[in-house]
Amino acid sequence: MTELAPALPRMAHRVEHSAINRVFHAPLLLVFLSGINLILIQWVLVRELTALLMGTELVVMLVSVAYFTGLSLGYLISRSIPVRWLTPIALLMLALHLSLPIWFRLLVGGLASAQVYWAAFLLLPLLTPFVISAFYSLFLPLLVDRDLGQLPRLYAIEVLGSAAGVLALLILGELGLPLVYLLYTINLLLILLALRFPWRAVAGVALACGAWLALFPSLNGWSNARWYEALHDLPPGTVTLFTAYSAYQKVDVLQDSAGNRYLYLDSLLHYGTNRWSRLNVIMGSVPADLLQPQSSLVIGAGSMEMERFIAERGGLVTTVELDPVVVQASSTYLSEVNRMGELTNRRVVIDDGKHFVATTDEHFDLIATDVPAAFSIQTATLYSVPFYEQIAQRLTPQGVLVVNLTARLTEDNQVARRITASLLTVFDEVIVVTSNSSRLSYAFAGRDLPFDMVQLQQALDANGEADYTLYQWSAVASLVGDARPITLDSMDIVLQISAGWIANRLRGE
Repeated sequence: MTELAPALPRMAHRVEHSAINRVFHAPLLLVFLSGINLILIQWVLVRELTALLMGTELVVMLVSVAYFTGLSLGYLISRSIPVRWLTPIALLMLALHLSLPIWFRLLVGGLASAQVYWAAFLLLPLLTPFVISAFYSLFLPLLVDRDLGQLPRLYAIEVLGSAAGVLALLILGELGLPLVYLLYTINLLLILLALRFPWRAVAGVALACGAWLALFPSLNGWSNARWYEALHDLPPGTVTLFTAYSAYQKVDVLQDSAGNRYLYLDSLLHYGTNRWSRLNVIMGSVPADLLQPQSSLVIGAGSMEMERFIAERGGLVTTVELDPVVVQASSTYLSEVNRMGELTNRRVVIDDGKHFVATTDEHFDLIATDVPAAFSIQTATLYSVPFYEQIAQRLTPQGVLVVNLTARLTEDNQVARRITASLLTVFDEVIVVTSNSSRLSYAFAGRDLPFDMVQLQQALDANGEADYTLYQWSAVASLVGDARPITLDSMDIVLQISAGWIANRLRGE
C-alpha cells in the first residue's frame, strides 16, 4: 500500500495529461494567434467604446483598464475552466466579437432611449473583461499548468503574436474594419482547429462567418445611424455615409432625411448644425475680411468649411491635419461645404499641428485653430502657452491668431478662462467675441492687431452675426481673473473636463 499510494497521483496526472493532449494541438500556434487577436479586438473595442461613451481622457483610461482587467481575469479563472468548455467559449467569442460594434451600439442606444444613458458608463466597462479579453488569456496558464510548454517560451510567442497584430493593423487598419475582421476570423478558426474542433464543423463555421462578413458593412452602417438617432437626436431615416476607425479616432459622416450632413469625431459633433457654421464664419470669414491675408494656416481639418471662407477671400490657405481619414471624409462627403475640388488656393498637410508649427519656416497673416475641446492631453496641448508661443513666431508682424475658447468666457467657466489666460500670457493684444448664435466665445490675439473694436464689429455685422458681445483687453483680463494658464506640466484641466463630462452623463444631463 505504501508503494501504491504515491503512484495514484502520478497515474491521475498522466490520465489528465493525456486528456489535455486530446484537446490541445499546436500549443505554440494557440498562444501566437491569441496574441494577434488580442490586439485586433482591443483596437475595435477602444475605438468603438470610446466613441459610444463620447471619449474623453478618462473614458479612454476606463476602457483600457477594463480591457486589461479581462486579461487578469482570464489568468485567474483559467484553472477553473474545464478544457471541454474551450471550444464552446471560442464559438461564443467569435459571435460576440464579430458583432461587437453592432450589439454595443444597440445596447447603448436602448439605454439612451430609456433615458438611462448614464448606465452605459457602468455596464460596458463591467461587460468588457468577460466578453472581450478574458478568453485569450486562458490558454497560456492552461498550457503551462499542464506541462505543454514553458512559461518564458509561451509568453514570448504570445508577445510575438501581439507584435504581429500591431503590424497587421498598420497594414489593414486603413483599409477598413471588414478586412481586420476577416483576419480575426481566420485566426479564430485556426484556434478552433488547434482545439481539435472537427474539420467539417470548422468549415460550417467559416461559411457562416463569410455570410456575416458579407452583410457586416450594411449592418454596421445601419446600427451606427440608429445609435446617432438615439444619442444625438438625429431625425428618423438618418443614414451612415461613411464610418471608419482611424489610427486616432472614429470618424463618421451621416445624412438625415432632409439631406443635411453631419461630421462626428469620436461621436463629438464637428459639423452639421447652424451653430458650427457660425463658428466657421466667425473664425474664417470675419478675420479674412479684416486682414485680406496672403497666407493663412488652419490647424485641424474638420469640415474644412472655415478654410473655404478664408480661401474665397484670396491668398493661400494651408490646412494641417494629423488624421488623413478626416481629410478623406470631409473632401468626399462635405465637398459642397468646403469646395475642396473648386478652390485652387488650398493645400492640405498631413502632420501634427505642433510639429508643423515648430518646424516650418513659413509665416502667416492668419492662423486659426479648428481643434476639438481639451478632452484629451493631446488636444489640451493645443491650448497651452508653449504652443501659442510657437504660433506667435509663425505670425507676420500684424498677424492674427483666432481661437475657439470651447465655451462662453464667463467668470465661472474655468476652461475658457484658462485658455484665455494662456493667450494673455503670450500676446500683447486680445479681443474676445461671445456669440449667442454659436453659444461660444472666440479670441482674436496678436502682437499688434491690425483692426480695432469698431472694425471688428463692422465685420461681424457684415457676416450676419447679430447677437454678440465684444470684450477688449481690460474686460478680458477681468473675466480671466486668477485663472492659471495651461502649460505642459498643468494638464489637470483634461482630468477636470473628463470628470465633469462623465459626471454630467451619470446625472443624465
